[in-house]
This record gives sequence, C-alpha cells and structure tokens, in this order.
Amino acid sequence: MLTFINVLIMIFSFSNCLLRDNENLDIDISRMNISSQTDQIILVIPEKYTSSNATLYFYVKESSQWKLELKTLAYIGKDGLGLESEDDSKSPVGLFKFNFYFGINEKPPTSLPYVQVNKSHYWISDPASDKYNHFVNYEIYKEFDTKKSEHLIEVVPGYQYAMNINYNEDCIPGRGSAIFLHCFTEEKYTGGCVAVSEDAMKFLFGKINTNCNIIIDVYENVLKYYRSSNKSNKLEFVYLAFLFLLFI
Repeated sequence: MLTFINVLIMIFSFSNCLLRDNENLDIDISRMNISSQTDQIILVIPEKYTSSNATLYFYVKESSQWKLELKTLAYIGKDGLGLESEDDSKSPVGLFKFNFYFGINEKPPTSLPYVQVNKSHYWISDPASDKYNHFVNYEIYKEFDTKKSEHLIEVVPGYQYAMNINYNEDCIPGRGSAIFLHCFTEEKYTGGCVAVSEDAMKFLFGKINTNCNIIIDVYENVLKYYRSSNKSNKLEFVYLAFLFLLFI
C-alpha cells in the first residue's frame, strides 16, 4: 500500500508532467481565447515574476494558421510584474492592446497612426491632473506638474519609437501611467514598460495593426489565457482520484 508521502510525490510528479505537456502548447496560439478575435498577438514572458528579463514573441495569423514572426529579448519593470500604483517599478500583468503610437524619430514605414513628438509633448503622470495618463501638448494644456510627467522628447533612446499599452485605460489617478512598448535604454530594466531593441520596434511598426493584442505574464500562467480543455481536466481528476483510492 502506498504511503501518504509517496502519494504526494506521485501527485507532484504528475502535475509537473501535465505542466510540461501544457508548456509545449504555449505556442499554440489557436487555443487562446482571443485567437478568434484578432490576427496578431504579442506575448511578453519574463523569466520569473520578479525578473526584469523577458522574451517577446510576436505571432501573426495567416490563412487560419498562426506563425511566429519575431522572438526577441525584452526588459520589463525593474521589480518584475505586478504594477498597482504610480510608484511601482513593475510592469502590469494581463491582456492589453495598443492605443497610441509615437516616437522621437520620423514615422517609420507603417500603416499605424503615428505622432512624431516635439518639445511640447508630455505624457501626464501627475495624479492631481484631470488628464492623468494622457498624451498632451503643453501649449494647449498646462494643468499638470511637468516634473511628475514624462517629457517624451527627452527620453532618448527609449522613445525613438513607442506604443502605448492600454493599461489603466480608465485613467484612475495613481493607478499607473505611461506604460509603453519602446526601445531599449542603457538599463536592463524599465520603470514598468516593455523594452526591446530599436530594430525590433521598427519591425513591429512595419507589421502591427490596430487590432494587435499583447499579453504580459509569466510562463506558468500562459494556460489561463487558453480555452479550457474538459478532456485534460477529466484525465487529471481521474488520475488523482485513483491515487487517493490507493492511499485509503
């Protein structure tokens, strides 16, 4: 008869096997809930929840088939994932889209609407402002603290090319602002954004459309974005029930 410890070991080993099997499916974009609603998905997967090192994967659907177009090094927040407030050095977790495209450089070859920023352009991170988490022209709107906001043209080379990730789209003051996909800086981390090489940004600008989705999360959580599989869930339940019956 199996001991309680042996049962626990077998359950743990089986769970690991299931995880490994499912991990092999993390590139099966067709199983994701959003796969029927878009033809482009970006995955940003850090090494672990508290790591700033990540990998960006860009998938495109062509003729009903998902194809990996780009896999590249990325950096996220200095303290990893879990953004909750303006003062966090973390990146947000979840499913997002892009809603604004800009850069210091001239517009690259792209079909996206693009704003080449100038000295008047800011992204407001001042929670006291009515335009918190908005792109503004200082010549038109001045009701914010510039020291608590980002003067976009000064962020070189980070904002040579950038896309706003629609985190905190409701613009709740203090919840977090200016979360971009942008170019590398001198640091191997960000304040909460996702950074890739300038070449990768130019490539993405040339490929991305306005319906592209981006998922930021750790490897272990990828399955939660999948459609549930009743077959695999039943298999796991039967096996664990079998082990329990052996034990008792």
